[in-house]
Amino acid sequence: MQKYCKKSLRAWTAVLAIALATVGCTEDGGGDDPNEIISRVELTFTPTAGGDPLVFQFDDPDGDGGVSGTSDRIELAAGVEYTLAVRFLNEIASPPEDLTEEIRAEAEHHFVFVIGDVSGPASSSANPLAITAYADKESDYGPNAVGDDLPVGLVNTFTTQSAGSGQLRVLLRHLPPINDQPQKTGDLPQQLAAGDALPGSVDADVAFELVVS
Repeated sequence: MQKYCKKSLRAWTAVLAIALATVGCTEDGGGDDPNEIISRVELTFTPTAGGDPLVFQFDDPDGDGGVSGTSDRIELAAGVEYTLAVRFLNEIASPPEDLTEEIRAEAEHHFVFVIGDVSGPASSSANPLAITAYADKESDYGPNAVGDDLPVGLVNTFTTQSAGSGQLRVLLRHLPPINDQPQKTGDLPQQLAAGDALPGSVDADVAFELVVS
């Protein structure tokens, strides 16, 4: 994975629209590689019992420009189990780049957390709109070279509960080793759910309005 600077996406709910506000960068340690930006986060919900996939996305077409990005409203049926696939893209580049491939290549250095008004490894909402669980692990994308074979979070199960509305957040954290010691550990989702500070840096943090009906 080349060294690149990726936009930190922190979104805020305003009425029915979700807009991106905060910008930041992460470097893997310097170098002359061109910077890359995550300008789109794409969520695909595919019913496990069969049916057409539903695709929702966050888009920030001007990248580091002054215009905030926008998020689609996620609308799902109640009582349905979905497979949730997450993609990260740089649509500003020519040609556009699927940064998900780079995350897969460094699966041991990345963790995707699905949080908000849901219940799962990294979130403990009292009245969750959905139950989430990891459905991938590092060895799905390459050799598990260090430590336990931990989840990555690019693929999840997402089971909706009763009707309601709230927020869904997707957080991508970059956790390269420091002095040959891994920052990515199996207890990070539980630490996030407990409100503890995490190591590493934020590559993307996007919020969507979630409606279950």
